[in-house]
Amino acid sequence: MSRGKVHTILESKYGTEVADKLLDSYKEIEENYVLQKWKPSELDAGHFVESARRILEIELFGNATSYNDKLANFSDQVLKGYENCSGIHESYRILIPRTLKAIFNIRNKRGVGHVGAISPNKMDATYIFYSVKWVLAEIVRLASGLSISDTQELIDKIIERNLDLIWKEDGFERILDTKLPAKDQVLILLFDSSPREIEDMRSIIEYKNRPNFSQLVLKPLHKERLIEMRGDGTCDISPKGILEAEKIILKLKY
Repeated sequence: MSRGKVHTILESKYGTEVADKLLDSYKEIEENYVLQKWKPSELDAGHFVESARRILEIELFGNATSYNDKLANFSDQVLKGYENCSGIHESYRILIPRTLKAIFNIRNKRGVGHVGAISPNKMDATYIFYSVKWVLAEIVRLASGLSISDTQELIDKIIERNLDLIWKEDGFERILDTKLPAKDQVLILLFDSSPREIEDMRSIIEYKNRPNFSQLVLKPLHKERLIEMRGDGTCDISPKGILEAEKIILKLKY
């Protein structure tokens, strides 16, 4: 699993506690962002910044502040201290710190951490989510020596969305809500993991009639551009399909 590989990379260089807390906070940010819970997504960014700053301390100063102790306020003076560590890769000195500071400022000054003029919103949450994703990818890239493309692929797959709508056990999967229409079940499966084999999805859904599954379930989804049926017997979910799957999940969860 991709998270396991990323965790191993981070743990080997920064220790178990830092690796756990960094990835757990990233997972919370992504899950809340996917579910359009803007305020929790932005709030969790604060925990991510705290762990990422400890990684910077290890890289720049040789050791990190204990989680039992409070980090210094994230001031311009702290940024200057990072930047002045000559001979260290500029990502650790300049690029990552400035990105983290921007995340921190939005989290604290846009009505998230404190009452502000601007309420938590999709625009800010999107900026935070993709900035956090870049920071994580850059940390993993530098720690592993992987190429940018290989690192991005690893980060893109880091979170397996174990929705409580899907039961996974010993190599098989089932949609737990048996009242869901087959089309909705397909979108949920592809939202969880895409692409998927068509026959695998039919088996998971337990849709007995193979021709009808293609004609009555998949082809209408394809026609609506919610999924893409490929010639190799697999399906991908489209950006439009992801939005539709999120709506289904939100209705079921809340």
